[in-house]
Amino acid sequence: MEDLSILREEDLIRRLLTLTEELEELEEEKSYVLRQTGLHVSGGVVKKYESQTISLSESIADLKGELERRK
Repeated sequence: MEDLSILREEDLIRRLLTLTEELEELEEEKSYVLRQTGLHVSGGVVKKYESQTISLSESIADLKGELERRK
């Protein structure tokens, strides 16, 4: 990940909001797809959702950590 210390606080907050929205949308999509009873979902799709969720969660945690460090 890039060096967050060089970004302005406004940019960090904007990124945090964007990533939070992306994570919420991903969770909604995942929930919808996995609830489909007549649809077979491959293990690759499930792993893709998991890796995207983990990646977004880690990025959000990094941004929150940088914002907290600046306080």
